[in-house]
Amino acid sequence: MKRARLLTGLATSIGLVAGAAAADEMFITHDLDMDRAEAVATIRDRVEAKEDWLFLGEFGLAGGAVTALKVCYLPLGGDIVAAGLHVMAMMPCGNMAFYETEDGSTEMSMLDLRFMTELSDAPSLEKAVETGKPAFDALLADTLDVR
Repeated sequence: MKRARLLTGLATSIGLVAGAAAADEMFITHDLDMDRAEAVATIRDRVEAKEDWLFLGEFGLAGGAVTALKVCYLPLGGDIVAAGLHVMAMMPCGNMAFYETEDGSTEMSMLDLRFMTELSDAPSLEKAVETGKPAFDALLADTLDVR
């Protein structure tokens, strides 16, 4: 009995480690050629100027070491609602974090929209990712000059 528990625990631990590696793939990071304040302002200004985007907030985290933004791409809303109202917690939004690395450069990270399809197998979320990924890619390319 103890051996079965030990093996089950080992299998669970291996699964968690493998899951952690897969989870890291859900983060998009970019080194930026601008400082944090400029990057944040550029994203905020662009999103506020576009009718199909919604700027929800900017706030400091980690004692001011990180500036977080929440922006939403509104055309994804219908596909997310179609997956079920319980999925609305994901909303058609991108959570972005801007911070300085140890060498003093600025980095940005955000969740890849594919995280939605990892949490739910609703077909409409696949469509949301197909629609949203190019929109977020264009936002980052046009504002932060990242590809």
